[in-house]
Amino acid sequence: MHCLEPACASACFVAALRKSEAGPVVYDADRCIGCRYCMMACPFGVPTFDWESALGRIQKCDLCADRTSNGGATACAEACPSGTVTFGHRGELIAEAWRRIDSDDAYVRHVYGEHEVGGTSVLYISDVPFEALGFATTLPDVPLPEYTWKVTRLIPPVAATIVASIATLYVRRRRYLLDDEHAGISEAVEEVTT
Repeated sequence: MHCLEPACASACFVAALRKSEAGPVVYDADRCIGCRYCMMACPFGVPTFDWESALGRIQKCDLCADRTSNGGATACAEACPSGTVTFGHRGELIAEAWRRIDSDDAYVRHVYGEHEVGGTSVLYISDVPFEALGFATTLPDVPLPEYTWKVTRLIPPVAATIVASIATLYVRRRRYLLDDEHAGISEAVEEVTT
C-alpha cells in the first residue's frame, strides 16, 4: 500500500524497510534480520515472509522503485490495457478516482487509501463493498506510527528516571556502608586506646 507514514518502516529497527524520497516503501534484504515486526505492524498485511529462503526474507511490492525513480510508470500500470491500473501523482490520482466515482453510480463512494492510516500511495475504487474484497475497513485515519510515538517518546525520560533512581540509591547505600564502616573503625580505635 506504500503508506504515507508506513507502520512497517517505523517498526523495522534495522531500517530494512524505509520510505524513499520518491514515495515507495522499499526493502533492503541485506539489512533484514527476519524478525517479522513489519508483518505485525502493517495494518494491511502486505509484507510476507519467504519461508523457502535459507535466511528468511520479507517480500513486498516496491512500487517499481527502480522504474519510477527514473520517471517511468510501474510495470502493472504500464501493462494494464484498460487503464484500470494507473500511475501518477497522488493528488491527481485521487481527483481521477473521484471523477470516476462521480461519473458512475455503480462505484462505492469511497477511495480506499485516501485517508486510511493517514493515506497510502496505492488507491482503490470499487463497485463492490471493500469488506467483500477482504480489505480492512475499520482502520483509523491517523497514521499508526503516531500511536506508537505516544508511547516510545516516553521511553528516554522513563529510562533516565530509572537510571537516576538506581544511581541515587547506590550512592546512598554506599554512603551508609562507608558511614557504618567509619563508625566501626572509630569504635575499634576507642577500644584499643582505652
